[in-house]
Amino acid sequence: MNPILSPRELADAIGVSESSLKRWADSGKVRVSRTAGGHRRIHIAEAIRFIRETGAPVVRPEILGLPDVSAIQADIVQGDSPEEMLFRYLRVGDAPRARGLLMSLYLSGYSIAAIADGPLRQAMRRLGELWQHDPAGIFIEHRATDICIEAIHQIRLALPVNDTGALAVGGAPPGDPYALPSLLAAAVLAEEGFRAVNLGPQTPFDTLATAAEQQRALLVWLSLTYVPNPGDLENGVAMLAAQLGARGVRLAIGGQKHATLALPRGHNIFVGQTMGELGAFARGLLAGRPHLDEKAGNS
Repeated sequence: MNPILSPRELADAIGVSESSLKRWADSGKVRVSRTAGGHRRIHIAEAIRFIRETGAPVVRPEILGLPDVSAIQADIVQGDSPEEMLFRYLRVGDAPRARGLLMSLYLSGYSIAAIADGPLRQAMRRLGELWQHDPAGIFIEHRATDICIEAIHQIRLALPVNDTGALAVGGAPPGDPYALPSLLAAAVLAEEGFRAVNLGPQTPFDTLATAAEQQRALLVWLSLTYVPNPGDLENGVAMLAAQLGARGVRLAIGGQKHATLALPRGHNIFVGQTMGELGAFARGLLAGRPHLDEKAGNS
């Protein structure tokens, strides 16, 4: 992405006049900084915030440093659902169009949680079923995962820089090699205002506990997608929850396999079904409303 834009560049990107853009900047609708010479400059995160909140069309995405978005604009006009389009792109390994579609959804106002729970989840579920009748199914799924990871990294780069927010750390537990779910959780939390540090797959429980203590985390998340040994995992989660609870740290648990496990319950534990629920819990936590986990039945 182009990190800093002039008013002329943003105006050209969304198809308006430079004078209109400057007028919006002077009225506060678009936040700008000033160069030493007094010229207005707009950070890319602010430009994207403005686009998302106003619904401004992106007519020249290459100016924003998003050429992939251009590749799928004609496809969107044809009217296929985002789920179907993403599945088609991922199945054939069309990385530019897959990335462009996911970024286009974000620019149009989709939250990261809505992207994860909707098009991305549906497309990956269908791709995960291909191995049953297609010898190349595993290759296709792994390639699609890599493309989605690239896309989520790109979207996260569009978020405002947050150096002072509450910290969240998390990952997938020992034996769980899946990277995408924890990455999505980190992106959802970052969008809600956390400084989210994703420790990735196969993270030891004591590493999560140590990171939470040393970094003074408010929240630890745990993504459960693959469970090779349920008993070991249940014991590990119970110990982690107890350690975090003693320090007043909240533990958020989710993922495909969480419902198959006997997970501990406590005042500091939240168990969610979707990324949307994780986002809602995060908003409540930052706003000082701990009753959200009680509403979910996990207190």
